[in-house]
Amino acid sequence: MTTPQGQVSGLQHGAQDALATTLHSIVRFLRTVRLRSGILLACLVVSGVLGAVYYATATRIYESTASLYIVQVGSGVTQDSIGMASDPSRSMPTFRRLMSSEEVMQGAFERLPDRFRHVFKDMTDAEAAQAIQKSLSVSAAFNTNVLDLSYRSRDPKVACAVVGAVLSSYQKFMDGVNTNASSRNLETLEERLQEVMDELLTRQEYRNQLKTAVPDLVGVSSDSASAMNVLSENISHLVIKYTDAREQTAQARATLSGVQEAIRLGEDVLPYAEELGARMMEEGVGLGNQSSLDGSRINQQILELEAELENQRRSLGPNHPTIRDLIVRIDNNRRALRENPLERRASTEQASREYLIPKLLQASEQRLQTAIQHENQLLTQLNGEKSRAMEMTMTMNKIVDVDREIERLYVLAERLQENMDTISLNKDTFIRTEVATKPQIARTPVSPRLVIVGFFSIFLGTAAGLGIIWMLDIMDDRFRAPEELKLHLNTQILSMVPAMQMLDGDGFDAVICQARPNSTEAESFRSLRTNLEFAPGDSSRIVITSTEPGDGKTTISSNMAVAFAQTGRRTLIIDADMRRPGLSTLLNLRDDRGLSAILRSDDDLETAIAANLRTASVSGLDVISSGPRPVNPAELLSGERFANLLAWAETRYDQIIVDAPPVLAVSDPLIIGRLVDGVVLVVRPDKDRRRMVIRAAESLRSLGCNLLGVAVNHLSGNEADGYGYGYGYGYGYGDHDEGPERHHAATEETSAASNLLKISSGESGTLSRNNKDKKRAA
Repeated sequence: MTTPQGQVSGLQHGAQDALATTLHSIVRFLRTVRLRSGILLACLVVSGVLGAVYYATATRIYESTASLYIVQVGSGVTQDSIGMASDPSRSMPTFRRLMSSEEVMQGAFERLPDRFRHVFKDMTDAEAAQAIQKSLSVSAAFNTNVLDLSYRSRDPKVACAVVGAVLSSYQKFMDGVNTNASSRNLETLEERLQEVMDELLTRQEYRNQLKTAVPDLVGVSSDSASAMNVLSENISHLVIKYTDAREQTAQARATLSGVQEAIRLGEDVLPYAEELGARMMEEGVGLGNQSSLDGSRINQQILELEAELENQRRSLGPNHPTIRDLIVRIDNNRRALRENPLERRASTEQASREYLIPKLLQASEQRLQTAIQHENQLLTQLNGEKSRAMEMTMTMNKIVDVDREIERLYVLAERLQENMDTISLNKDTFIRTEVATKPQIARTPVSPRLVIVGFFSIFLGTAAGLGIIWMLDIMDDRFRAPEELKLHLNTQILSMVPAMQMLDGDGFDAVICQARPNSTEAESFRSLRTNLEFAPGDSSRIVITSTEPGDGKTTISSNMAVAFAQTGRRTLIIDADMRRPGLSTLLNLRDDRGLSAILRSDDDLETAIAANLRTASVSGLDVISSGPRPVNPAELLSGERFANLLAWAETRYDQIIVDAPPVLAVSDPLIIGRLVDGVVLVVRPDKDRRRMVIRAAESLRSLGCNLLGVAVNHLSGNEADGYGYGYGYGYGYGDHDEGPERHHAATEETSAASNLLKISSGESGTLSRNNKDKKRAA
């Protein structure tokens, strides 16, 4: 698939090709204009003559101009019109339209003096007003309040009088508009002012209602900064209290969770007790009030029992039952005194489990509930304050908007009142008009103008000439002159060959340079040979081709080969037209030997060439015919064997001529043209179309072929005159001088002339030989 980048590149190349094609077409057309400049010059002359006749015979038209300055005080109808009072340029289209109105035109005709009415003598008043309107031009420059008037007439005095009458009529019309409009505008302004005042009262009442709806705003300025500050302080204070309440709730919730967790785990809950927990701790360690009383009583009993035991021992023996009973009782009391704190402690722990834990749990839950209720109350109060602040803000915004609307209405009312006062003071000058430029009698006509007539004459003459040339270029697609060939093909004309009759004979005996070496036709081929010898660069390997079949390329190539051989050069001519071999047919060499046999042979190149090379009847000239027709001539010519054949021939021959097929018929000459030193294109002006010849030359150049020039063939008598042929060949040569001695003398003379040209050209021949020697060495 083609990538987007490839598509973009293809589009760019296509655009470049289209641009190149367009530029080439323009350049080619300009060359055609250059060649046919006589037609363009004739059209310019005719157009100039017609323009001069028109300028001499046209009726002179004179123009009178004036300008009117307009000042608009203001209409006062609406607010927009008041704002536009200082910018009258916006109303200039209206003023310009009124200037051309029917009423103004009729008033202008009525004010026109009788001595200037002869122009409208055959018209009614209405027709005269329409005639004035048609000839009147009204315009206004952008962003100005000046009207420009112009009127054209055959009589300059009439034009000036009409412009003055139009100005007078327009000013009278505007005065009437001012008078009528002032009363209507005052009534309209009074109605508008009453509407504004009613709306102002409505807005004021609405503002009072808004302030009444918010008592906190009473006595406060419109911005209500004090009221908003009080609300802000209340909200801030409630936020602080709400934050403290949330902390207390969190603490109460944490205490309850701790008590519940201690109860679940069976841990000591005394750390969570306050006053009740402290009293129970004293009882547990024996420091309570009840524990102290019980210890004192037991100690008192012990003391009494010890005193009684001491008294009884005096009278009773130690083993007396009474003595034993007292000792037991004393021991029991002492034991009771000693065991009483442990019992109390156990009792306290039992009491804490049965009494303290439920109390602590109940107190913690109650504390949490109280904290939650307090937090909710503060949140409700805070939300209420926020809603109140929002309502107050909305009310304040409404009050501000209403105040702005009231201020706008006050300003509008003042402006309406000022405009009413202005209209009352200037009832007749609502729209003021002053003549800025008075009309003058024109001294020179505005039509016809010499510059404009000359410009249009040149323009029309150029357009007509280019159009005629373009039509001729389309209808007659042939070359009319050698300059046209040189310009369009951008190359030189090597020779111009006249039309020749067919000669009787076989082989080279039918070639004009061999059969009639002293004829004028043979001299054209010698001219072609000379031009090729002095062509820039090496021209030892030449291909002869044409645009289409029948152009005479075989005639040119065969005569060129004979002309080169007559100079003493070793010459080889190759018939490379393996499709329709004209040269082989001319020389009666249509057999199995030839170029196609060499290119298809598997033998060594020199062996194949030796088997297919023929020696012509012309001294120093060898021929390689076309051979049997192959299936793929282009593939054989593009192969390496044909290039090797040309390289072999270059080492053994001084001149190589290749007779190739027509360039527009097949691609063979394009393939051969890249392997040789240059290409000679044969053109028949009586047959070939210009576009086809141009296309052939472009095809050769596009593939890198060196186009040495053009050989113009088959020129008839008239065509020869047009192409500059026949410039004087009657200096001694004639068709009747064809004897052997004359032929030999002509050959020697031609050789001497060729050598003289080589010597006069400096070192061109030597350089050419050196180049050949280098190629052979390579």
